Amino acid sequence: MSFILRQISKRVGAPDIVREKPLAAPEPVIGRGSDCDIQLTDLAVSLRHAVLKQSGPGRVTVASLGDENFEANGKFVHSASLALAESPVLGFGSHVLTLSEGENGTVLVLATARGNTAATVAGDDQKRAFSLKYALFSQRQLAWITGIFILLACLAFPIGVFVIDHNQHRTIAGAAQHQWSSGPLSPGHHFLEKNCEACHQQAFVSVKDSACLSCHQAGLAKLEAAHVETRSRDLGSPFPPDPAGDHAPRDRLMAASPPDPNMARRINTWVANTFSHPNNRCASCHAEHVGNGKPAAGDAPATVTPDQIRRNDCKDCHTGMAQRLADAGTPTTLPDVTDWGHHPDFRPVITTGFKGDKPVLMKTALSPGLRENDGLIFGHEVHLLRTGGVARQAAELGKAAGYGAPLTCANCHRPAPDGGFVKIDMPRDCGTCHSLTFARRNGVDQQLKHGHPSEVVAQLKLYYANQPNSSAGPELFIRRPGLRGATPRAGQPVDYVTNSVRNAFERGGTCTTCHTLFNPAVAGSLEYRIKPVRLTSRYLPWGDFNHNVLEHKKGAQGADTCKSCHKAESSKFASDVLLPKIAECDTCHGKTKAQVATAAGADCAECHGFHNPGLPASPRRRALARGTLIRAH
Repeated sequence: MSFILRQISKRVGAPDIVREKPLAAPEPVIGRGSDCDIQLTDLAVSLRHAVLKQSGPGRVTVASLGDENFEANGKFVHSASLALAESPVLGFGSHVLTLSEGENGTVLVLATARGNTAATVAGDDQKRAFSLKYALFSQRQLAWITGIFILLACLAFPIGVFVIDHNQHRTIAGAAQHQWSSGPLSPGHHFLEKNCEACHQQAFVSVKDSACLSCHQAGLAKLEAAHVETRSRDLGSPFPPDPAGDHAPRDRLMAASPPDPNMARRINTWVANTFSHPNNRCASCHAEHVGNGKPAAGDAPATVTPDQIRRNDCKDCHTGMAQRLADAGTPTTLPDVTDWGHHPDFRPVITTGFKGDKPVLMKTALSPGLRENDGLIFGHEVHLLRTGGVARQAAELGKAAGYGAPLTCANCHRPAPDGGFVKIDMPRDCGTCHSLTFARRNGVDQQLKHGHPSEVVAQLKLYYANQPNSSAGPELFIRRPGLRGATPRAGQPVDYVTNSVRNAFERGGTCTTCHTLFNPAVAGSLEYRIKPVRLTSRYLPWGDFNHNVLEHKKGAQGADTCKSCHKAESSKFASDVLLPKIAECDTCHGKTKAQVATAAGADCAECHGFHNPGLPASPRRRALARGTLIRAH
């Protein structure tokens, strides 16, 4: 049997080149060497790789001359017995040898080069032959080894350490669990850095709302709230937790929420809900693992960047909400607010009267001349005049008494830490000018209590219990405006209690300057009644306006801006609702610096809170925002 070699060389854009020659050797050698009968120029082929032998009629045997194998009909082998009738295919590097039976018992060897894919494989074979990495593990083996190592190091090892070293917080346990942390905790929860179980109460389950509400539930009874505060202190909290009430009933929130227009996000939400990772839980908005990914040094909390604070977009729900809630079966009286430019005008809650001692409140539209029935007789106009008796008296009192000049708003309205004002206290804020002195003992003025009339009567009875009943006593009664009749003569019987009470409560008396009083139902009785008083501290309980913001109390020149919003100088009655329209806010909010120097944002969250809407942010939360939190001891 003889062998005939036929070589085909491919050319681009031209016919193939076919070269054919008979092989003189009865057993031709295949290899890269120049002495080989079938020479294959490929580094992946050994110098003397294999030999072809006749093994019988119509059959040949191919055997390796060294340790290298070759490809026979798609399998890598060291030797193979092949039938020529099946046109066997041999592979050596980037070369393919196809064997077939020729004329007169010859063997036709067709040598061709592999295609593009095969060339890539040949290149890999060359790399494999001259690279050390293929002498170790294959890529698949290395992937399996790496995956198993990750499972052991990042799952089995932390779980084992947690079970063995549970709640002991040793160094090795902290290092094992740290790889699962998403970053340092926010300043509010920094004290829980080493107490993951406080929030992550169940393994492989996202933080549930019940874990958050175990500390932040609103509406608790006093005893329950005290228990929660004690528990948070025991956990290391430097402050009591803030209660977080629901923005609205859950079913109403779900009905008001618009459907997501993005189909991919809808599918993602469905998958997340299916695997107990809903996007409408507390942790969906409150990202507690924040910071730069590095643990905080010592007791210092991580720095929170604005990008790490998630905030719901209010207008997403409050646009078209009226229609969605109407479809849900329960309509809403809340107007749709698509943006700041479509914000409705204020609707203050005012006092319309009293039912017994309890005020009757009503939410009404803000209109010119709106008044409430607050029960007080008072006029801002007379107190804020630059001239007149009030201004003269303030100047005479001098700086030692806190005055010395015509009155301003700050003389009576004292800022509170929460952005509002301290409740007006008559003895402190009014008593300097409106004296409650009713007698003098040992040179010391005796002051009436400012409160219920019965308390005043009881005070006077106690004071005059051991006093003589005639005007010849050591300390004469101080005549007050409104006292009827002539001054008692020496030795004349005097009922000091009755005279003092009537002097205070009847027309022209001390109390009638500011209060509406009702005479006793029984003649001669001292049971006077006073009309209840309610001074409104917040007309907009569903919005938080902070008077302590510098731009809210000082103008560009540093002057007080109270009068720019509250027209108190022209108000003659305490019942006037001195609340500005939203147009006053619009002069700054929603503007840019190019439009006005005092431009401010128009974010809904600046005035409206999601939890407990309308309640002002706690001083502690504002301290956190400013970075000036003082840890309690």
